[in-house]
Amino acid sequence: MSWGVLLNTHDLTRIVSKVEKENSIFTNKAYLDVLATPTQIIGREKQVEDLVRYLLGYNQGSVVPFVSVYGRSGSGKSTIVRFVCKNLKEISYCFVNLRKSKTIFGAANLILAELGHPNLKSAQGINLSLETIGSAIESILVKENKKLFVLVLDESDTLFYDKRGKPSDFIYKLIILEESLRQKGHLLSIISIANNPFSEYELDDRVRSRIGSSEVFFDPYSRGDVKKILEELALKAFSDKVNDDVLKYCAQLSSAEHGDARRAIDLLRVAAEISGKNNEKISKSHVDAANDMLQKDRIENILSTASYHFRAACTSLARISYLTGKEWHSTTSIFNQYLKIVDKNTKPVTYRRVSEILKEIENTGLTVSQTSSRGRYGYGTQYKLDLSPKTVGMICFPQFWMSIVKRKIEHDAVEKQSKYSPFGTSSLTRNLQKTLDMTSQNIWEQYVGSD
Repeated sequence: MSWGVLLNTHDLTRIVSKVEKENSIFTNKAYLDVLATPTQIIGREKQVEDLVRYLLGYNQGSVVPFVSVYGRSGSGKSTIVRFVCKNLKEISYCFVNLRKSKTIFGAANLILAELGHPNLKSAQGINLSLETIGSAIESILVKENKKLFVLVLDESDTLFYDKRGKPSDFIYKLIILEESLRQKGHLLSIISIANNPFSEYELDDRVRSRIGSSEVFFDPYSRGDVKKILEELALKAFSDKVNDDVLKYCAQLSSAEHGDARRAIDLLRVAAEISGKNNEKISKSHVDAANDMLQKDRIENILSTASYHFRAACTSLARISYLTGKEWHSTTSIFNQYLKIVDKNTKPVTYRRVSEILKEIENTGLTVSQTSSRGRYGYGTQYKLDLSPKTVGMICFPQFWMSIVKRKIEHDAVEKQSKYSPFGTSSLTRNLQKTLDMTSQNIWEQYVGSD
């Protein structure tokens, strides 16, 4: 077995020195951490005011039990909610990212973990989990001598991926928990953070009537706001002043993707890392290199961590786009493809759910949509991939995608031979034998190599 190059302590010292030199471009890199809570807020005063208004009702003994915070990714939803909760000293709060859970029971355990309570076993049931959540919240309020507890459920749309776990019923029980705590003199407010309004998801009427219409919408940042955010962070993060054109360029690229401030910050950070490695001043070329790197990482991260049905819907659009050569496809066409490719051992979701998933896919920036008239049939939505179909297929279901590529190559070869052979299709067996004998992997390599 080969162990490669052997390193000693002198080599390690040399590597440490090299990395420290690369990082000398930064004064405090922590300011470019997109998960950090900012000390100043730019362009979101209205949203902050709306949140504060909903929460401070507890001073009069009343509070909005459920607040739906929604908007595109990178519009500052999580950041602003954290900022408000952290700086309202008279309240207690718990911030839970539900993306880490795959089931309703897993979501309940995530909440318990953030409350400092050990996880429960699934055999103990969801009702005991909710009772334990209530007891933990009550204990925190008593210990901290506060009246209001805010439970923040970030990426709450994840709940609806678990159909067996009855997500609507879980929300209902959380609201009942809020009512139970109120009777004991404690107030609970639940904040949902998602790309779409919480009311658009599959909820029972009893839940809809209780959550009301308390919503806070985050529109995309303007290019000017993104640049102001970058200017503020760059002053604190870098040892030397960053060229204004570089900051403008980062803002421009992120604004082209729906005003994503998080994307702009990542662009600036990675561009700085690349320039540091090359011992160069940050320039637009470094931003371009960072953009390529982040684009690849973002797509892989979104698709590799997505739910099965999210990946199946995305692959359905990729498959029909690849096979037909057309860009735009209706929800109905995509749904029909989805029914064909979903695993036979997996129960397909409904047309309505696939329609919701397509909106979720669009919110990630992987697709774009357009609404057009269908004459007497009204208006319909069509979707187009914003990246290569092969990228989607190879990340989501690589073996399945390679089989699609193989069949298409074989089909195209037959069509070509049929068109140009003077003997017709009867002579194709000999001519196509080499192609048909190739393995799926070799065909895939031939395909990607031709791009």
